[in-house]
Amino acid sequence: MEPILHVLIPLLILLALFPKLDKRLIIGLSFLAIFPDLDFFIPSIHRVILHNIFIAIIIPSLIYLISKNLKAFYISLYYLISHLILDLTIGGVALFYPIYQKLIEIKISLSTHFVFTFNIITYDLIKISEYEEPHYFFTKISIMVLLLLGIMLIIKYKDKIFKK
Repeated sequence: MEPILHVLIPLLILLALFPKLDKRLIIGLSFLAIFPDLDFFIPSIHRVILHNIFIAIIIPSLIYLISKNLKAFYISLYYLISHLILDLTIGGVALFYPIYQKLIEIKISLSTHFVFTFNIITYDLIKISEYEEPHYFFTKISIMVLLLLGIMLIIKYKDKIFKK
């Protein structure tokens, strides 16, 4: 999934469902939604090293230990788990790596005859080398959307961001 969507989908859900939460905290931690994709830059391990439940627990725990802020812990956990959930449906992830060394993918579909299918498929990690990596990390459109969203958020919350 494209990184901009990894940020926008959980960010907008969080802003919509919890409008009273600190916007600076929500927006400030939103970069964690793309943190697992940093393994994209290391050949043959994309969706393995950083795309697992253990990283999704360790990073928020470190944030809590540093900040002593339970809300920061939960928001961080939410962003990292949302990334895993979104990627589970597109190519799979090594969700329990290194304990369980297989990719897990969830296939969900609804046919025109209203037949709902839900399948959990596992692949050997060797599939990573066969996995067709995107040839981009951000497209031009994603960068423009991200900049536009950032400008809109800064304009809307400029008083809270730039407190004097």
